[in-house]
Amino acid sequence: MAASRPVPVATYTIRRATTGDGAPLYGAWQRLRQHNAEIDRRVIPAPVSQPEFVSDLEQLLSRPRSATFVAENGSTLAGFISGSIEQNLPDRLPELHATVGYLWVEEHFRRRGIARALFEQIANWARREEAVDHFEMAVLKADDDAAGFWRSIGFTPFIERLWAPLSAPESDQ
Repeated sequence: MAASRPVPVATYTIRRATTGDGAPLYGAWQRLRQHNAEIDRRVIPAPVSQPEFVSDLEQLLSRPRSATFVAENGSTLAGFISGSIEQNLPDRLPELHATVGYLWVEEHFRRRGIARALFEQIANWARREEAVDHFEMAVLKADDDAAGFWRSIGFTPFIERLWAPLSAPESDQ
């Protein structure tokens, strides 16, 4: 019986995103949006071209109250996370909270700690923001894997967001 060889584990680095990351981030973001649309048919991604995305990314990266990090395996994008500091509703304290806008890890890089490491980067960034002491974010109800991940790192349900069409419900006739 031959001795088994260890399976190499991908090494990765995490850094702040730059405008030069536009093309690979666009591809990953499109896969994330497609995933969300497959999870729930109510998610209908708006058409966004790569040049539009890159322009929006440039604006996002220049905002002091937002951050985007990428995880790389060599020169390959393994995943990314974006976050921002947002105002709470005027009747709720504290006034500010951190939120995760997007988190995506490419399928062949999953289960290697990359999502946790990306979250830790955005959490470290948010901890440096004055008057911010917690995260709030939305997760698709039908995405059990995503909800399981967020719960595994300490998130708990807080506010349930409901959805209903403006038209009358269809009757079963």
